[in-house]
Amino acid sequence: MSRNSRFEHRDKRRKANMVLNILIGIVVVLILVVASSLLIFNQPQNPDVAKEPSKTAPASSENKQTSDEDVKDQKKDTSDDSDAKQDDSSDNEDDETKKTDDEEQPNKDALKDAKETDGGKTNDVDKTYENDDWEPVGTEQSGSHTATYDSSSEDWKEMIKAMSYATGITEDQMTVLWLGNNGGPQDAKGTVRDQSTGERYRVEITWVDEKGWKPVKVEKLK
Repeated sequence: MSRNSRFEHRDKRRKANMVLNILIGIVVVLILVVASSLLIFNQPQNPDVAKEPSKTAPASSENKQTSDEDVKDQKKDTSDDSDAKQDDSSDNEDDETKKTDDEEQPNKDALKDAKETDGGKTNDVDKTYENDDWEPVGTEQSGSHTATYDSSSEDWKEMIKAMSYATGITEDQMTVLWLGNNGGPQDAKGTVRDQSTGERYRVEITWVDEKGWKPVKVEKLK
């Protein structure tokens, strides 16, 4: 083989190796590019963000349910409070009505429950009543007591109350014809008339310390 032939053969082989190396380089670059692309596409995108909706969605639903239950509970509590207030108001009205009725009729059967006696019967007395169950009517006075026959005094009001209690005549239906001393510093007597029937009664009362005036005897006048 000649020298030129060897040179040409070497030059061709060198060129072939260069082309081969270039191709190998291109293949390696392509492999790296493809591998990088696969890694990028296969990598999960922010898993925390992906999971967030699944966490918040139930919480939101739960909060809404809890909120609805709170509203229902508040409405129920409000309704219960309203019903309780209405019941209390109704009870108070019943108590007030009962109290008013008691005040208007302090003891409508007072004389029916009393014992009719013959004691003290005179020309102007039709019937005489006494009752061991009569009690003092109570008092707002304190300290030592002195009978007072002033129509504006507390003592006078309590004497009227005692006579109303003994006769069963309500104070608004009772006309006081006379009220005064009955022979002792703590004894009083009064004459009253029932406006609804026109009947007249004479009532004797006595003072009980710290308990008020107590009826002693009622006389129905002719």
